[in-house]
Amino acid sequence: MAEAGRSLDFIALGRAAIDLYGEQIGAPLEDMTSFSKYLGGCPCNISVGAARLGLKPAMITRVGDEHMGRFVRNALAAEGVDISHIKTDPARLTGLVLLGIRDRDTFPLIFYRENCADMAVAAEDFDADFIASAKALVVNVE
Repeated sequence: MAEAGRSLDFIALGRAAIDLYGEQIGAPLEDMTSFSKYLGGCPCNISVGAARLGLKPAMITRVGDEHMGRFVRNALAAEGVDISHIKTDPARLTGLVLLGIRDRDTFPLIFYRENCADMAVAAEDFDADFIASAKALVVNVE
């Protein structure tokens, strides 16, 4: 039963990034020659998974005013995640992660997150009415 006035199941707050996975499975990261692009960041992945299960998630984060920021917005929206409170940061870039798959248990990675957009979420990014529209707030500060 839905709680009165709570149209969202949850709002996820945290990292929104691009994961670039090396396509040469088993090779060291330094030997990768091609990468595939995916949505990254635990809050994004939780939101997408929940939407695929029929829940109504939303995100509060920031992305850069560039190609990767547009990819994050478009990918989340296509999955059914409410992106109405994702801010575009004109001064910072969307974070990137380069990853490899060495074997079942080994995933070498390099984070490119210095001063990235999602690290600049600020008090003005929060709207009390929007937060009150959700049954839960999921906070992930990886």
